[in-house]
Amino acid sequence: MSDADNNKTRLAWRQAPFSMFFATVAGIGHLPGGPGTYAAAAATPLIVWMSDWPLLWRLATLIVVIVVSCYWSDVAGRLLDEPDSRRIVIDEVVGVWVTLVCFDNLGWQSALAGLVAFRIFDITKPPPARYFDDSHSGGFAVVADDIVAGLWAIPFVILVSWLFGA
Repeated sequence: MSDADNNKTRLAWRQAPFSMFFATVAGIGHLPGGPGTYAAAAATPLIVWMSDWPLLWRLATLIVVIVVSCYWSDVAGRLLDEPDSRRIVIDEVVGVWVTLVCFDNLGWQSALAGLVAFRIFDITKPPPARYFDDSHSGGFAVVADDIVAGLWAIPFVILVSWLFGA
């Protein structure tokens, strides 16, 4: 990362520490390599734990997180001067959560299948994910393509759940 990027990042953290903390998932977005995968993987155990909650609670919590994630992503993107910065990884948490939210008592095989399938669809951007990614800007666009990728991954979780009874 260049000195200018480092300075911009430090300034963003000073100006909006709360938004930066959540948009980068406690700083995971700053890790080298695949920060989106790291954030989604870090969130998966929490999502598995929540799979024992009543479905209505899980869906309500997800909706709240989607709304605040759009806001946090928008603030972080503006401050970083990069609307869909690779450092913003809350959208990957939302995407894997969308994939797994409707499944009760998730087993590790299903959770892993959901995580892997979501990341594949997040990277390949099947329709209409590419549309949201290319045609919109701001926090909504950052999160929307991951919601679509999460929806595309659901059939794979159903298949693995059926095959492994997990």
